[in-house]
Amino acid sequence: MDDKKQSLIMGLWKFHERVGVDKLTEVANEWAKDEKYVNLYVRKTSKDQFGIGFAYAGDGSKEAHDEYFDKTSDQLKRKFGNDLVGWDIASTAFLIKGF
Repeated sequence: MDDKKQSLIMGLWKFHERVGVDKLTEVANEWAKDEKYVNLYVRKTSKDQFGIGFAYAGDGSKEAHDEYFDKTSDQLKRKFGNDLVGWDIASTAFLIKGF
């Protein structure tokens, strides 16, 4: 892989409508302290549900993806329980254009 490219774990954590934007923004702001997060945002996902979108620096390995997913999903399940309703996460993505 070209040295200028960075492998990213990218996706969206989706929450029940009971979880408000303020709570999700609070979580995203806490995550923002971790320099491995390249991008974080809160957005509407469907109906009245919101989610946290992210891009997280990885090395492209299955181990890095699994470690990120296990750590983060455990954290979110402890904090939100069944109000964490889903996710869509790609193990390897390459940013073509960013800001």
